[in-house]
Amino acid sequence: MNKLQIKTFTLFLAVLTTTTASDGAESNQKAIDAVIAGKTSVARASWWGFDPADSTAAIQSAINSGASKVIIEKMAGPWIVKKLQLASDQEIVFEKGVVILAKKGEFKGKTDSLFSASLQNNITLTGYGATLQMRRADYDAQPYPKAEWRNILSIRSCSNVTVSGLILKESGGDGIYLGVSKPGVTNKNIQLKDLICERNYRQGISIISAENLLIENCKFTQTDGTAPMAGVDFEPNLPSERLVNCVLRNCAAENNTGYGYLMYLPNLNRKSIPISIRFENCHASGTSSGLVCATKNVEQGSVEGSIVLENCTFESTKKTPILIYDKPAAACPMEFKNCTFIGPGIDASATPSITFLARTGVVEDIGGIKFENCVIKTAAKNPVMSFIDSSYRISVADITGTLQVERGKGVTNYTLTKELISKWMPPGKGAGIKQFKMEGLKLVPLVADKPTTPFSPRLVRRRHTADYVMYAVKGELVSVTFSFNQLVKYSGDKMPVTVTAPSGKVLKVVQVPFKESAACEFEAPETGSYFIRCEPGTNFVSIVSTSHRLCLASKRGPIRLMAAAGDFFFWVPSGVEKWGVIVIGGGGKERVNAALFDSSGKNVWSQQNIASPTLFASNNGKSKQGEVWRLTLSKPTNGFFEDHFVQLLGVPSVLSPTRESLLIPAK
Repeated sequence: MNKLQIKTFTLFLAVLTTTTASDGAESNQKAIDAVIAGKTSVARASWWGFDPADSTAAIQSAINSGASKVIIEKMAGPWIVKKLQLASDQEIVFEKGVVILAKKGEFKGKTDSLFSASLQNNITLTGYGATLQMRRADYDAQPYPKAEWRNILSIRSCSNVTVSGLILKESGGDGIYLGVSKPGVTNKNIQLKDLICERNYRQGISIISAENLLIENCKFTQTDGTAPMAGVDFEPNLPSERLVNCVLRNCAAENNTGYGYLMYLPNLNRKSIPISIRFENCHASGTSSGLVCATKNVEQGSVEGSIVLENCTFESTKKTPILIYDKPAAACPMEFKNCTFIGPGIDASATPSITFLARTGVVEDIGGIKFENCVIKTAAKNPVMSFIDSSYRISVADITGTLQVERGKGVTNYTLTKELISKWMPPGKGAGIKQFKMEGLKLVPLVADKPTTPFSPRLVRRRHTADYVMYAVKGELVSVTFSFNQLVKYSGDKMPVTVTAPSGKVLKVVQVPFKESAACEFEAPETGSYFIRCEPGTNFVSIVSTSHRLCLASKRGPIRLMAAAGDFFFWVPSGVEKWGVIVIGGGGKERVNAALFDSSGKNVWSQQNIASPTLFASNNGKSKQGEVWRLTLSKPTNGFFEDHFVQLLGVPSVLSPTRESLLIPAK
C-alpha cells in the first residue's frame, strides 16, 4: 500500500476498533484526522483509545498512521499487546513509567516477537524509565512449543536504528535480536544506548549480522532459559553475514547463567568479510566465564579481521574468566589492553584465569593473542593459563605481551615468551606430527589390476560432510549410487553431491532426494583421482552401488563415521618418521572400540569404549618402503555405537574398506 492507502486504512481501522476505552479514555477522532491529513507529524497512541485488556490495535494504528513521531503515554495500567510491527521513518517515544506487556496466552509462534522490524529504515525507540516486557515463564511450558526466538525487539536487515533508555525484560528469546531478513542485507548503523536487558530467555542481545553497531552504557543481567544464556552474543549463522565495526562501550554483564560476552564465530570462514569487534570499558561478573571467543578451525579456515578489548574487567567466581577455543593463531588477532581478569574466587588448582581449548577436529595451532599491561587477580593455587587439547595434536602459539599476577599479597610480573607459554601449556603428544597435505595430492591404486567382477561396497554410514575418493581412467563411465537416509526424526530436503576432477575442476552437482537413492554418473575427462563430496547434514549417506572402488577421505580434519564396524586400511608412506591415529567417540555415551594392526598383521594397539579422543602415535623411525596398516572398529561393550571419528596424522587421510581398494600417493 502507498502512504495514502495506509492512512485511509488506518482511519477505517480506528473508527472500527476504537471508541470509548473501557477505562473511560475516548479516542480522539479529530486528532486522528489531523494525522491522516498530514496536518501534524506527532501522534499519541491514546488518540486511538486505550483498552486495558488489549491495546494492540491502538498502538499499531498509531505506528501505521504515517506520523514521524508517536508518543505512547503512561496510563493507569500497562499497554497489553500482541505482536507489533515497526515502520520506517518514525520515532516512538515511550513516556517514563510506560509498560508494554505481552498479552497472556499469545505469542505461540516460535518466532513471535513483541516488536519486529524487517527491511525498515530510520527507526528510533526512546523510553527512559519505560519497560517492554514479555512472559518468559509462560513460554517455557505447554501449550507453547519450545523455542528461543520470541524476542522483545526483532530487528532484521534494517538500517539507521536507535534504541535508548528502555528496560527489556523476560522475553522468550533475546532482549534484542539483530538478524537477517533478506540474504546479503545486514543491519547497518545501529545504536543501542542506556538499555537494561533483564531476565531474558536466551541472550540480552544477539548479533547475527551488523555493520556500524554501537552498544553503549547497557546492562545485561540474569539471562536464563536456553543456551548460551549470555549477556551479549555475536553469532552469525552464515559465512555471508558480517560483524563490521561493532563497538561495545561502558557495558556490564552481570549474573547471567551463561557467559558475560560471547563471540561464537565458527559459521564465518576465510571467505567472509573480515570482522572488527571492539570492547571498551566493559565489565562482566558472575559464576560463569566473563568472555568466551570461538572461531572456525577446520577445512574452510577461520574468518580474518581483529578483536580488541581495552580497559575491560572480566570476573568469575567459579569458572575461568576468559575462555578461548579453536581460534587459530594465524588468523584474526585478538588484543587485550589494560584489562583485568579476576577469578576464580576459590583455590582450585585445575581452574585457571585464562583457558585455551582445542576441540576435536581442529587443524591449526590456536592462539594469536596479545596481552598489553593486563592484570590477573586470583586465588593462591590457581594457574595463570591452561590448555585443554581435545584434538591431541594442537599447540598454543603466538601468545605475547605482559601480565601482572596478583595472588593474595604476592605480585609477579610475567613477560609472555614462547618458552614460558610452552611451560604453562605444554603441547599434546601429537602436536609434533605435521598434517599430511591433501590439497592437490595425486592418488593411484595400490593394486593396479582392475577387478573383473562387479564391486559391492560395504555399508558405511556417514553424516554431515562425507568425502570420498576414487581413481578413474580418462573415458571411463563412472557411476555411484548414493542413498540419502533419515536418522531418527531429523527432517531433510535434498543432499548435494559434488564431483571434483584431478585438475580441480568441479564436474557435476547432483541432488539426491530425501529418503531416496540417486546415481551420480559422468564420463571421466582425465585420468586420476576424483573427490566426491556428499552433504547429508544431520541425516546420513551410504553407497548403494559403485562402478569404481571408493575410499573414504578428508582433506583436513577427521573422517566422520556412523556405526561403521569393520576393517579400514590406510597407507604409511616411506620416509615418514612420526605419524598417528586418533579415534574419537561421538561424545557422552557414544563410544567405539578400536584395534590397530601393523603391515605384518601384528596387533600394536587396542582400546575399548572410546569416548574422548584417543591417540596412537608411532615414532619407530622411517620405513624404507610404504606400508599398509589396518584399523578395526567395532561396537563398544559399554555405551552406544553411533557417531565416531578417525583422524590420520602425518599420513594420507584416506581409509579404504578393503586393501585392494586403497589409493596411495603417486610417486
